[in-house]
Amino acid sequence: MSKTTTTKSLVGRVRNFYNPNAWDTEPARETQSYLHGIRGLLAISSILWIFFHTFVPTLTAVSAGSPPDGPKYEKVIRDVFSPIFWNYSLISSFFFILSARSICVRFINDPKPASFAGSIIRRLVRLPIAVGLASGIASAVMKGMGTEYIQTFRNALPNSSIDVPQIPYDAVAALNSMFELFWVVRSYYFQAANHFWPSGTIWNLSLMYQQSWTVYFLMLILPYSRASWHIQFLGLFAAGSFWMNTWGWYDAIALLLTDYVINPKLSPQLHAGIKINEHVTIPMVMPGALMTAAGLAMKYVWTLFPQFINEELVLHPYIDLSETTDKNSFAAADPYPRLDNFLFIFGFLLLVETTAVLRSALSANWLVALGKRSLSLFVAQSLVFWAGGIKLFLHLTSSGADTATANAAVFFVCTAGTLIGGEIYYRTVDLPSQWVANWAYRWLTQ
Repeated sequence: MSKTTTTKSLVGRVRNFYNPNAWDTEPARETQSYLHGIRGLLAISSILWIFFHTFVPTLTAVSAGSPPDGPKYEKVIRDVFSPIFWNYSLISSFFFILSARSICVRFINDPKPASFAGSIIRRLVRLPIAVGLASGIASAVMKGMGTEYIQTFRNALPNSSIDVPQIPYDAVAALNSMFELFWVVRSYYFQAANHFWPSGTIWNLSLMYQQSWTVYFLMLILPYSRASWHIQFLGLFAAGSFWMNTWGWYDAIALLLTDYVINPKLSPQLHAGIKINEHVTIPMVMPGALMTAAGLAMKYVWTLFPQFINEELVLHPYIDLSETTDKNSFAAADPYPRLDNFLFIFGFLLLVETTAVLRSALSANWLVALGKRSLSLFVAQSLVFWAGGIKLFLHLTSSGADTATANAAVFFVCTAGTLIGGEIYYRTVDLPSQWVANWAYRWLTQ
């Protein structure tokens, strides 16, 4: 091989390293760009949420009990816009359902043992690398900077809705916290890694990972059973998990939706609608719109009456029959799948899956690009807003700036910092972790 050829090969490898498409481990036929587009919208919402939750808590205080006091206009903005545009419960549940909706696509498209093994092995390798490194970076940053400034900010704003992150006392504790993310299946709020994480939101990734095993178990059955019985099978499983109020009913319905979108025997039924009789057929956009409206209406009710936000637990009889818990302790102990989120999210997905215009709009390149970086943006936003944003706020207010001016500066600077930091993490950690996961799968199976 000539020197020129060797040089060109090296340059090509360098270019590929900085080309995200070169790291893509999913064939084009297995990706659905509009799902990435939805993730892109959620990434924008999550940036809005972390800013408001940290710096303007009145705008996001939708929880049991009385929301913090604030100017009347902030309360109006919260009541009108927060249920849909920066609702933390809705954002986290939407990401959860999209995860369940997506991880089964490869196997349902190509129901072979290799596809099934690949879906599991890739996630087993990728998430511990990407999330473990993120947790380690966050712990190192908090240990290096200290957390006294966060307590100062918490008292000065004031904002009692945020907690000061803890610092691991040694490297072993930090390592154990990363390990715990992928093994503990309960008390997600109280995991050590969640206490170490700025904003206390890394439990979402732990929950997604743990619940993915439910999808893996259920999806293995579908290709080898009658398509006409899939709705009964998954519906029965969903009903049982709804009784117990576990996350299985989210998983089962997400899998059923994927099945109806991909399975050639079921897909025509999704687009044909619900047949009432020979002359009347209800298009699927109608139940989709009704579900979306019902879920949104419930969101507004809980926003106006936050003291009743957990009252929907009366729909889950298991909680009343259990001798070890009650509704209040159940709601406080762990995140739980909410009915209002379920109705809104699956109603919206029904609209998207049956409406070409929506799928086209959600497939916009900039939304898809944001969606592919959603994990990296999640990592970046907590570090940027909590490490840099709070410091900037304290500096500006101590220099004489009013709260509104300081908040505006924090929002624009930290949003830009989140986009830049997310891109850096995406290219240096997330994409390489996908490549390593794909390499590990090939090494183990070929």
